Amino acid sequence: MRRSVLGILGAAALTIGSAAGAAVTVTGSSGLNDPNPALAGSVVTVGNVTTINYGMNPVSSPTFTGSFSLTNTMSGIYSIVLNTSSPGVTFDSAMLTGPGGPYTLGLFPDNTSLKLFPTQIAAGDYVFSFTGHSGSSGTLTGNVTITSAVPEPATWAMMLLGFGAIGLAIRSRRRAGLLPA
Repeated sequence: MRRSVLGILGAAALTIGSAAGAAVTVTGSSGLNDPNPALAGSVVTVGNVTTINYGMNPVSSPTFTGSFSLTNTMSGIYSIVLNTSSPGVTFDSAMLTGPGGPYTLGLFPDNTSLKLFPTQIAAGDYVFSFTGHSGSSGTLTGNVTITSAVPEPATWAMMLLGFGAIGLAIRSRRRAGLLPA
C-alpha cells in the first residue's frame, strides 16, 4: 500500500515538473540579429532562471532600439535584469509590455544594467523592448535574465515528497524500536 502511494506521488511530481519546465519562450524579435533571441540556443533555462541572449551587429550610433516577443506560461513573481558587457553602451530605458503592464525596468548607477524588482507577472504574451546609446557603431551583446522568485510547482512537489519520505522513515524506526526482543 505504501509503495503504491509513493509511486503515485512520484508520478504526479514528474508530471507537474515537466509542465513547469518551460515557463518563458521567445517567439520573435526586432532589431536583434547576433544572436537573435528567437533562434534555437539563444534561450537557456536552468531551474527557475531563464537567460535570453541577444545582440546587434552593427549597433546603430548614437541611439539604438531592440525588442523581442515572449510568452510566459506561468504567472508568478519575477525579477528581470537587462545587461551588456559591450564597452561604450548605456541603456536609456527598458520595458515589458503585456497583461497587467507595462513594467518599467529601473537603471543601475552605471546605466549598463536595468532591473525590474520582484513583481507579480501574469501568464500571457509580452514584448520586451529597450533603448540606449552607443559612442560607436560596433556590436552590442548582452542578456536578459528572468528569475522566478517563487519555487515552481515541481519544486514544491519534490519538497513534499521528501517530507513524506522522512515522516515514513521516522515512523518505521519508531515501530521497530517498540517491538519486544
